[in-house]
Amino acid sequence: MGFYTHLECTRCGRAVEGFRYSCPSCGSALEARYDLEAAKEALDRAPLGSRRDRSMWRYAELLPPEPENVVSLGEGFTPLIRSARIGGSLGLRGLMLKLDFENPTGSFKDRGASVMISMAKQLGFGEAVLDSSGNAASSISAYSARLGIECFIFVPDYASEGKLVQSSAYGAKAFRIKGTRSDAYRAANYARERFGWYYCGFQTNPFAIEGPKTIAFEILEQLDWRAPDWIIIPVGTGSGLLGIYKGIEELRAIGMIDGSPALVCVQPEGCCPIAKALREGSDDVEPVDRPETIAEGLMIGSPLNGSRAIEAVRDTGGVGEIVSDREIFEAGAELAGREGLFVEPSAAASLAGAKKLVEEGTADPGDIMVCVLTGIGLKTKTAYADLSKIPTIPPIGEELEAALGKVRPRRF
Repeated sequence: MGFYTHLECTRCGRAVEGFRYSCPSCGSALEARYDLEAAKEALDRAPLGSRRDRSMWRYAELLPPEPENVVSLGEGFTPLIRSARIGGSLGLRGLMLKLDFENPTGSFKDRGASVMISMAKQLGFGEAVLDSSGNAASSISAYSARLGIECFIFVPDYASEGKLVQSSAYGAKAFRIKGTRSDAYRAANYARERFGWYYCGFQTNPFAIEGPKTIAFEILEQLDWRAPDWIIIPVGTGSGLLGIYKGIEELRAIGMIDGSPALVCVQPEGCCPIAKALREGSDDVEPVDRPETIAEGLMIGSPLNGSRAIEAVRDTGGVGEIVSDREIFEAGAELAGREGLFVEPSAAASLAGAKKLVEEGTADPGDIMVCVLTGIGLKTKTAYADLSKIPTIPPIGEELEAALGKVRPRRF
C-alpha cells in the first residue's frame, strides 16, 4: 500500500482532488503529496535497504501509482561509483559519479517517464503527448510502447537524429517544429488542449519529478544514508533538480537522514537563466531568446519552474554554476578517456560544474561530491567528432611501424 494522497499547489497550498496540470485557484504548479507520518511509522532503514527489487520501484510506497498500474522497464538503481583518477587530479577524496545514463533508454528521463505513463494507465488515458529536445521523447515513447498507447512528440528542428530515430523505433509519431524548444512546447500544448491527450511534459506534468526524486533516494541509500556534501545536477527544465530536492525533503521528513546536501545547478553559458539568477542573487529568471550550446538537453530558454529551482538550491545552501561549451566538451572527453564513461554533453556539464566548484574554492578537498550523469553519449556522438579523427593505414609496413612507434607500453 502506498502513501500517496493528493496533488497540492506549490504556491497557495490548495489540495486538488483528481488530476490537473496546474492549480485551479492560482494557476501554479502542482506536486504529489504523501502521508509522511504514516510512512515514517511503516518504513525504516533495514527493510528499505534490503529489498530485492533492483529498480526505482523498491521505493514504491513513496510513488503515486497503485502497484497494478506500474509500467516499468527496470529503470533506476543505477551505479554510484567513485572517481579516483579525476577526483585525485582535482584534489578531491570523494568525487562520486551517479551513472544515470544506464537507464533503459539511455537517460535519467526514464524515471519520470515510468511514473507518468503509469499514471496514464491509472487515469485511463489512451494517448500521450509531449515536447522534447530528445531524451524525454525517447523515454515517453518507450514507456508508451510498453503500455500499448499512442505517443505523439514535438521536437525543435535541432534535435539529434539519434534521439528521433530511437523515438520512431518505439512507434511514436514525431513532428519537427521550426524554432526553439518553446515553440515545440506551444505545439504540444495546442495538441493536448484540442484532443485531450495526456501531456507528459517534464515542466508541467505534476508527476514528472516523482521519478527523478528516486535519484536522491538511491544516492543516500548507496552512501549508507549519509548525505553527501554536494549533489551536482545539469539543469534544463529543472525537473531533475526539483525531484532530487523533493526526495531529500521526504527522506528527512520520515527520519531516514538528518542533514541535507547542497544542490548545484549547472547550466551552459549559452542557456543559463536559472544559474545566472542564482549567481546574481536574483529571484527573477530572465528568459534566453536564442539558446546556443552543444548541450542540447539543457537548451530550455524559458524554464517554467525556474523560480522553484532557485528556491530549492538556496534552501539547501547550494549554488549555480555556469560552464562554457569548451569546458563541457573537455569534461566529456575526460569522463570517457579517464573513467571509461561516454556521456552526452548535457551530462558532462555536471563534471564541468564540479571542476568550477573546486577552482572557485567553494568545495573543500574532504567534501563528498556526487555528479549526476544524465544521458549516454551514443545519442549525441557528433558533438565529440573532433575525438574520432582516426587515420587509415595499411595492415603492415612503414606507416604501421611509424604509428606503433609512437606508443609507449605502460605497466600498472
